[in-house]
Amino acid sequence: MKLLSEFALLNLGNLICCLGLSLIAPFYPTYAQKFDVTGSLLGLIFGINPIGGMLSSLIVGKILNNNNQTNLLSLGMLIQSIGLFCYPLLTLTTDRTIFITISLLGRFISGFGSQTFLTPLYAAIPQKYPESVDQKMAIAEFFSSFGFLCGPVIGSLLYTLGGFSFPFILFASCSVIIAIILKLNIGKSGQKTIVQNSEPILNEQYNINYQSESILQNELVETSIGYTQLIKLFPVISSLLIMLALCITFTFYSPISSLYFEEQFSVPPENVGYYMAATPLAYSIGALIISRISINKPRAIFSGMIFVTISQFFMGPDPIMNIDPRVYITVSAQFSYGLFSAPPYILVLPYITEKLEQKFKKSDHEKCISLASGLFNAVISAGECLGPIISGGMAEFFTFQRACSFLGLYLVLTTLLFFPNLLISKKKYQKAQVKSYQENL
Repeated sequence: MKLLSEFALLNLGNLICCLGLSLIAPFYPTYAQKFDVTGSLLGLIFGINPIGGMLSSLIVGKILNNNNQTNLLSLGMLIQSIGLFCYPLLTLTTDRTIFITISLLGRFISGFGSQTFLTPLYAAIPQKYPESVDQKMAIAEFFSSFGFLCGPVIGSLLYTLGGFSFPFILFASCSVIIAIILKLNIGKSGQKTIVQNSEPILNEQYNINYQSESILQNELVETSIGYTQLIKLFPVISSLLIMLALCITFTFYSPISSLYFEEQFSVPPENVGYYMAATPLAYSIGALIISRISINKPRAIFSGMIFVTISQFFMGPDPIMNIDPRVYITVSAQFSYGLFSAPPYILVLPYITEKLEQKFKKSDHEKCISLASGLFNAVISAGECLGPIISGGMAEFFTFQRACSFLGLYLVLTTLLFFPNLLISKKKYQKAQVKSYQENL
């Protein structure tokens, strides 16, 4: 029951974190136009957020352990709140340079803080719930997607009620409150566990725990597992490329989708958030489905990517397809994209940790999980960085419809690159069947 309440608290922080990140999408681009911030510059402002996240993920993944996990979770929420508190300052200036500087700073700090929280969160799931990793990961992703779903809608609503600053002040305050609760609740339970398990030892040579820790430290020094060893493995790198492609295509629409709805379909700015909610809504549904079933990971990832790729070509759609742009076509494609992106997005990290546990010895599993979580979140941040930058740059040379087609071709290549994992999984399954048959004989 203690772990369940802790898991619920972590997901509450996950929800607040994702709400704070996504509420900016529907109204900031329109507000930024007053300062002539458009195109590639707007993409850079949106893209600087995951640059901070990528830096944070790699650092946290390297230093993360059971002793500092709670501190990092609380610290992440506090740092994100500082980034959110930067945005109300934008209303106090009329200078374009100051506006851009504060926007970049706020986005960078928010991204750094969010991944400081999310990296230990995703590392804790396989460590604390080894028997139900897929289901717990799906639940965590449900709260993430629900946050991204409600973020634009809540952002539009709060913007209408209280103006530009109100959404940021509200969620920055919520982040501070969650940080305090995390520190008091999880930190206190961790201290109790340490006190209960500690016993006075007269001499270290008679301390079995001390001797085993020394041996373990020597083993870790010998193996010296790092990011380089992990990315050399084909299942790891091919899975991370899937995540990169998903995050690029998902965040590609953050700065320009709202403008596309306004210009192409005459949707008012205060209503854009409802249309942009189609993808996270569908993803939430997909996450709930994944949490209820057990499926073959590589097959589910590959199948999901096939449907994601098809959906991508209908986002516009491209004039080559001879289909006139309609709001229901674009929204349906976004919904389909969100629904079928759930299997690859949720199962990639469990698939990577599963392969690492097969590759490395048991004493290295905790280190592998921390490093895998760091890589996973760093790749997410990299994709979230590249998506808005690419969209801003492509908007200056191509139409929205043509840009969607280019991303579809990119997804085709990434999906084909992952295909060998199905063959590897099939061979291992056949070997297991042969071994089982021989044992029965």
